[in-house]
Amino acid sequence: MGKIIREKLDITPSFDMLHYMEIADLPRMEQEEADRLTARFGQWAPALRAYRFDLGRRKGYVLIFLDKSVEDEVEQAWQISPSDGFSLHNLAIALVMGAAAQVVPEVADGGCAPLPRPDRDMLRQFKFLDLEWNPAGTVDRQYAVFTPMPYAGGCGVCMLQESCPKRRP
Repeated sequence: MGKIIREKLDITPSFDMLHYMEIADLPRMEQEEADRLTARFGQWAPALRAYRFDLGRRKGYVLIFLDKSVEDEVEQAWQISPSDGFSLHNLAIALVMGAAAQVVPEVADGGCAPLPRPDRDMLRQFKFLDLEWNPAGTVDRQYAVFTPMPYAGGCGVCMLQESCPKRRP
């Protein structure tokens, strides 16, 4: 394979309360909780990392993830209050998925970011960013999206196709 060009993306997703409520499966939310989550979203936005990997021939990938500090904060919240932990967990997902939808709009349309199987060159890119790829299909960040850019057709390119919770029997 040819040379991969890595580009750091500057993205600034905004907090979409309806998107959060959909992820958290909430029919309604108190204003105080909405204000708390909006503030936390703003605090976490600087911990968002996004990279575009250009493989040439109009093919590439995007990788978006939150720093480990956010994972640690969510884990602490789980230990103190499971309901707070759950709300922050969903907030982290909303932040990463909102950023992914900003970069690859089709992600928002389908509510899914297909996960490709990285080749050896992409695995080197992960290492360069101090990330480890897990053969089960994740990087060592709990809140991360790795997907084709431009969008590459959903399920047909996703390595999680067999275990996808959206899969219909």
